[in-house]
Amino acid sequence: MNSAQLPGLVTSARRRLSIFVKLASICVLIGLLHIPLSMTRGVLKERRSYQTDATEAIAGGWGGPQLIIGPILAVPYAYKANVIRSKVVAGKVVQVEEMELTEVTAYFLPDTLTVNATAVPEVRHRGIYETVVYVAQAKLAGEFAPDFVAAGIDADRIDWDKARVYFGVSDLRGLRSVGALKTDQNTSAAFESADGIPDAFLPLVAKVSGVAAGAKLTFTMDVAVQGSRRLDIAPVGKMTSATLESAWSDPSFVGYSLPVTRRVGAGSFRAEWQSSYFSRGFPQSWTSRLVVPGEVTKKIEAASFGVRFAQPVDSYSMVERAQKYGVLFFVLIFTVFFLFEITAALRIHPLQYALVGVALCLFFIGFLALSEFWPTGGAYAAAAGACTSMVSLYAWSFLKTGWRTLVIGGGLGATYGYLYFVLRSQDYALIAGTVALFAALGLVMFCTRRVNWYGLETIPETSQLEKSQPSR
Repeated sequence: MNSAQLPGLVTSARRRLSIFVKLASICVLIGLLHIPLSMTRGVLKERRSYQTDATEAIAGGWGGPQLIIGPILAVPYAYKANVIRSKVVAGKVVQVEEMELTEVTAYFLPDTLTVNATAVPEVRHRGIYETVVYVAQAKLAGEFAPDFVAAGIDADRIDWDKARVYFGVSDLRGLRSVGALKTDQNTSAAFESADGIPDAFLPLVAKVSGVAAGAKLTFTMDVAVQGSRRLDIAPVGKMTSATLESAWSDPSFVGYSLPVTRRVGAGSFRAEWQSSYFSRGFPQSWTSRLVVPGEVTKKIEAASFGVRFAQPVDSYSMVERAQKYGVLFFVLIFTVFFLFEITAALRIHPLQYALVGVALCLFFIGFLALSEFWPTGGAYAAAAGACTSMVSLYAWSFLKTGWRTLVIGGGLGATYGYLYFVLRSQDYALIAGTVALFAALGLVMFCTRRVNWYGLETIPETSQLEKSQPSR
């Protein structure tokens, strides 16, 4: 190695070191940009909590999600039980086994239950937040066929005169009215407040007459209930048929089972459910002697089905999903800047990288703020346009040429456009994101295919042609 080559080697080593330092600083910067990105997530969490508070405030005065449970027939009876008592016999305390009658209650669910419900929804506002409330009218019809023998219950004395029917909803504040329980025996039993079954949503009780072993008791009753966001029906019948219709165009069917038929139109829907006791997970009858009633009602609640009155677009969910792609924006834009530094001998200061990164973070705040007042699509377009314009105009000051600025602005705008497609197409988000990553990586490979990474210099194709031509 002669002395003439030494300065070139030193210069090359210094350049390699400077490029390595630049790469390291970019990686560190991307890590530091997680701080403002996480702050945007904190703002989103705070705004969601405000939305939840506003929704709960509306529900507090109107009624929360409602679950209709019942009716359930309760019949008290007595059975003989052996008990051990202490008695004094011949001056000594002895344990004596005696038989006595103990009173408990048997509970019977309807053999058939038909529920026809109509819900009238309405959007209520509190500040900038809104939620869906409704008033539902339901007509319940069915029949009881209480049979202690068929239920396997040993009863020594059945007190049919004290038979009663329980009924309830999950939020009693929203119970507008409950009509009397009308039977096929031309009797009418009014509901009144009661202690209900322990730990259950059954606060109303009606005393019924004409109940007998093996005899069917046909009943009808009307219920008016108001609630918010969701309406569910408990399948307490051995065979339960439920129909729910409403003037709402965006229903979300939820619960243990889906409708067997449904029709969703431009401004209304109608859904029908069929449920059998084979799959619901709780018995048709039980007694308070062997089963804690509260445990049964928990199973009844778990087997319920219904509809959630969903809002067409949840802007907060869109913002949350968009924030997951924040790092991808940093990597793509910073990669383009770095390639410009390598291929065009530009010098971009780390502070300029940082300012561009902060501008990219502002997109999520802008999207979140505008989505609270504008439709989601318009809010996204405005925030993306503002961020793209800001980054492009700032990049123009150090990229020197218009076509490089166009690459940054066009690439960023295309990325925002593709991201919106990914966010809207939730079912195809994974495949769409994967295709985009493959395309971005392939583009980077294509643009850097002629970079001599060991020499950290480009080898333009024109130079190869000039070398192949003879000199004149």
